[in-house]
Amino acid sequence: MKYKAKSLEECTTLFEIEVSPQMISRVFDEVYADMAKVANIPGFRVGKAPVDMVRLHYAKDAREEVLKRLIPEAYRQAVQQHSIEPVSFPEISDVIFEEDKPLTFKAKVDTRPKLKLKDYKGLAVDRKKVAINEADVDKTIENLREVSAKYIAADDRPLRMGDYAVVDLECFVDGKDAHKKRENLWLAIEKESFIAGLTEKMVGMKKSEQRDIDVKLPGNYPDKTIAGKAAQYRVLVKEVKERQLPAVDDAFAKEMGRPGLDDLRKEIFKELEARALAGAEVEVENGILNKLIDAHSFKVPSGFVSRQLDLMVADAKKRLEAKGLKREDLDKRDAELREKFKGDAERQVKLLFILDAIASAEKIEADDADLTEAYKAMAAQAGKTEDFVREHYEKEGLVDNLRDKIREGKTIRFLLDNAKITEI
Repeated sequence: MKYKAKSLEECTTLFEIEVSPQMISRVFDEVYADMAKVANIPGFRVGKAPVDMVRLHYAKDAREEVLKRLIPEAYRQAVQQHSIEPVSFPEISDVIFEEDKPLTFKAKVDTRPKLKLKDYKGLAVDRKKVAINEADVDKTIENLREVSAKYIAADDRPLRMGDYAVVDLECFVDGKDAHKKRENLWLAIEKESFIAGLTEKMVGMKKSEQRDIDVKLPGNYPDKTIAGKAAQYRVLVKEVKERQLPAVDDAFAKEMGRPGLDDLRKEIFKELEARALAGAEVEVENGILNKLIDAHSFKVPSGFVSRQLDLMVADAKKRLEAKGLKREDLDKRDAELREKFKGDAERQVKLLFILDAIASAEKIEADDADLTEAYKAMAAQAGKTEDFVREHYEKEGLVDNLRDKIREGKTIRFLLDNAKITEI
């Protein structure tokens, strides 16, 4: 075999590989010999046909099998010879496979970046001191009242401020549909709505009434192509709803699953405190990880960044589509979204390699006991048995991914345990 390797960039290597006709011939002989053992050719018992007949009947299948064997083996030897440490599957291209000639192909692969670890122990970060008060409890109770509100039909009167309307809603900009029609949409009739003036101008409408309302779309409208433009909403009121909030008393507390109002307030206090503590820990973790990223300057594999960027853009499109934007309009904004998330994607990939390097330096691994704990936790959350979760991960080939995730989590825990955290 012959190999050439050149760096396309710091973390990407391109191999040009040539496999000799002699090796190709040897592998063909091995493939035909394996095929002859199971070949089903008319006039012969299964596995008893001469190799020449097997060659005649299975030439196309043999060619494909030879490629399946030769390309991975040739690539493996090329990587070994050049002491390359790949971090992704190779991208195979320019395969030339002709009779009595060498097999040639190219293999592009991402390689591990050259990373020199900076100080990662004793990183200084601040943690906000948690302080929950009665006003926080009151606010939560108001939120619970909102959730528990009853919406009473008021179809015998016009809409007024504070009501809710169930509507069919269409939006037109420059005489064209701005997004798909929304049906049975609940709108709060209030002054401060996302589309300024829309619900205010609905005051006085009655059930079954349709009205065209002119507004100006906000500058932060999700669809940037029409943000800030004049628009017309066509509103059909299907129902008028009057909201009634429950009184804050023991009966309300019992509806919330607590014996009385005092018990409910104590439970809310504990939950808010736990949530605030968890939020403070997340801020500490993010502070440490951002310091690590900022302290390390190195190139990362472009293929990794591209794949991470694909995931982030797809997620953004999914969220915007759920808000009513059209998929075809979002696809036109692909370049804009990729530019927006490019920096974040690169930082996430950098962090991946930094944490991996720290884990290696500190000999942090995910052992079988860690896997068992993870299976138990997932089983409890999903309402399945531990064996069911384990078998799923093993069947789908996800165990190594889970090990990596656990190892990453243990590494972050190590960084937190060794950080200098100041309460503020």
